[in-house]
Amino acid sequence: MKKINSSLFALSTLTLAMQAGAAGFALNESSAAAAGTAYAGRGSNAEDASIMAANPAGIALLEERQVTLGGALVVPKGNFEGTGVDPFSPTGTVSSKNDDFLKTKFIPFGFFSMPVDEQLSFGLGVYAPFGSSSDYGDEWAGKYMADKTEFTVVNIQPTVAYQFSDDLSVGLGVFASHGEGELTREVVLPGPALGSSKMTGDGWAYGWNIGVIWQPVEQTTLGLSYRSKVDHSLEGDAQITVKTFSAQFEEKAKLDITFPEQFELSATHQIDNRWTVMAGAVWTRWSSFDALVIESNQGGNGPISGRDPSDTDVLTYVPEKWEDVWAFSVGASYQYSDDLTLKAGYAFDQSPVPDEYRTARTPDSDRNWLTVGAKYEFGNDWTVDAAYGYMFGSKVNIGEKNYNSDGTPNGGLTLKGEYDNSAHVFSASVTKRF
Repeated sequence: MKKINSSLFALSTLTLAMQAGAAGFALNESSAAAAGTAYAGRGSNAEDASIMAANPAGIALLEERQVTLGGALVVPKGNFEGTGVDPFSPTGTVSSKNDDFLKTKFIPFGFFSMPVDEQLSFGLGVYAPFGSSSDYGDEWAGKYMADKTEFTVVNIQPTVAYQFSDDLSVGLGVFASHGEGELTREVVLPGPALGSSKMTGDGWAYGWNIGVIWQPVEQTTLGLSYRSKVDHSLEGDAQITVKTFSAQFEEKAKLDITFPEQFELSATHQIDNRWTVMAGAVWTRWSSFDALVIESNQGGNGPISGRDPSDTDVLTYVPEKWEDVWAFSVGASYQYSDDLTLKAGYAFDQSPVPDEYRTARTPDSDRNWLTVGAKYEFGNDWTVDAAYGYMFGSKVNIGEKNYNSDGTPNGGLTLKGEYDNSAHVFSASVTKRF
């Protein structure tokens, strides 16, 4: 059976289209209570059980058993205008404008916490720290770089916390992380012939987070937390369909990818009985994401592998060269009445993607967030939180091409253009205490 050229995959398919949440391919949407203040103070302001995703020590401050269920509806808007090389075009290139490639998605979350005694607390959370949904279709200028991306990571996190004193708590979470995805794009096969590629895969990995909350004075609460890196190995099937004569080739493949470690500092300060201000800073070690590599899971002996002159096991190599970044947020809440609290916030999120390594799967840029929110106490220990956020980034350029695993260009396919992306995010949750 004839082998198919390894440039069929762009590993950037597992990185995320600029959509919402944190920069890179991270998501923030695990708390409607914190969303109203642009996630400022999310690791120090223990409003409900969702705090365990940011700082597991926070559940030690919750005096009652409680369940928080909710989610975020992400409505992104992306605009692309540019030109790509197309060997099947009479002119050799194709130009296009695209404005519907980012897809609306709902991101759910759920948390439970309970005090075991006056000092020890236990919790369980389910949330999505990473994810993306985009679909360019196969009639755009960059169809040989990216088409469809569906990718989700879900964490299941048991948590324990211990309150050593009235002003000091420590917590630990251990999570099982499940990742799965479907990735497609058009390909140029030997001949030349037109084809399409598809990869599906999933896998489990494990990690942990730890945190401390300290109250130096009655009005001020500080939180410091750390989330470990997670080494995922996604295994599945690589499939190539030759459209010219309806042939199909399959090979077992795998992707090893590390989701980065993260430090977060949070602060909450109560000014008076109505006003509270919050701030937060998050550092993410994205420099660990140096390259994305899809490899054969058949020892390089399948019908797709064996074409990369640098390494016959490599199906695709994409240099990423991401950089460590900071995100900063500030927010405030105003207790309008005994039942209603109003919130607002602003956040700035640095992009880890260098300009020269931006891809159609990650047209990322620095992001600005403006948010508003509200919390309403319905009585009988029911609380509803709701928030709205608007994300806007700077316009960015792309100059993408394919590579061999030694960093040399693989073929003449390129994509050049400009992206302008934004998003609306609607978050809501219900908390029941009992």
